[in-house]
Amino acid sequence: MESFRAIKNGCTGQAQGGFLRKPGTDRIAKRSNQARTVRRRNTNPTDPPAESAHLHSLAHKAYEGLLGILLSGELGPNDVIMERRIAEQLGISRTPLREAIRRLEGEGLLQRQADGAIVICPMSVEDFLNILSIRRLLEGEAARKAAGQVSEQELLAFRERIVALSRKEESGSLAVQDLGPELHLCVARASGNRILASVIADMGKRTRLFTRRFMPISERRSQVCEEHKALIDALLENDGERARACMERHIDNIRVHVLNKLAAF
Repeated sequence: MESFRAIKNGCTGQAQGGFLRKPGTDRIAKRSNQARTVRRRNTNPTDPPAESAHLHSLAHKAYEGLLGILLSGELGPNDVIMERRIAEQLGISRTPLREAIRRLEGEGLLQRQADGAIVICPMSVEDFLNILSIRRLLEGEAARKAAGQVSEQELLAFRERIVALSRKEESGSLAVQDLGPELHLCVARASGNRILASVIADMGKRTRLFTRRFMPISERRSQVCEEHKALIDALLENDGERARACMERHIDNIRVHVLNKLAAF
């Protein structure tokens, strides 16, 4: 009887302690734990959904496309942004376009009127001249700091494009329209100051918005090419002070040319 109780108690204790399992249950439990771990990894709340990344990509495409329209001179100050027409023109839906519009509103390039219409912000001559004054200070300093920081290969590539432009080999192409801003942004980034480069990029966009409708690049083609070549030569020779002077002279000439154009109207 005592032996029977001992055996019974021993079996009960093993069962209560979890030692009695059917064959294969350890493997099943292990696989179950692994599956739960994988599910937890796959549902990490910090991982961005693929749909969100896609929408971000579309919004960026919409922003670049709408900004391109603004900079092209196709629309002028106080012109209304027609969402449906622009969405069709860019080949996108209106949802990412509205994201782009909100972004450009935040940058002060578009504004919402009392009736809800979105229009291109007008810029006064005074505002434009103030922007050029800021650019002269910031871009002159950026050019000084960029000396010795831009690769020779990149500078020579810019120089080749400028020579081609001066010979009118690329006349009328989009590459010509973007060459100057590309060079200015390259210099700004080479300064090593991200905030400075961001402000310079923003001021450059505002300058182009003001000038594109009445100051085609062909009017100053030769002069701008010579100014940019002088800047590149100074950077190639790692002469920061000369690079600063070249940049300041270039922006001063933009000011003179715009004022002369406005006076002729």
